[in-house]
Amino acid sequence: MFGLPTPARLRVNPYLLAEGGALVFYPTGNGLGTLPGARRQTVGVFSYGGGVDFPVVKHVSLRAEYRGLVCNAPDFGLSSLNTNTITHTAQPSAGVVFRF
Repeated sequence: MFGLPTPARLRVNPYLLAEGGALVFYPTGNGLGTLPGARRQTVGVFSYGGGVDFPVVKHVSLRAEYRGLVCNAPDFGLSSLNTNTITHTAQPSAGVVFRF
């Protein structure tokens, strides 16, 4: 995570992020049943995004964030589901941050 410089009068703390990791897709049963032969799959993922923290008191802030995940589309080991494409997932979020 990389904090961006801002004028003190704005009272916000913007940041950018970029990271890599792994994403595990695990097919489970639902009301329609499980696809026969489907199995767990782990793929590499690139995550990017940014957000802003709005300080409330000394160690507490409100946060708004956007995070995008880019990875190979899962096929769960089934050739009929293989698309050989890259997929993107958007994760907007909001929350409370406690700093120690």
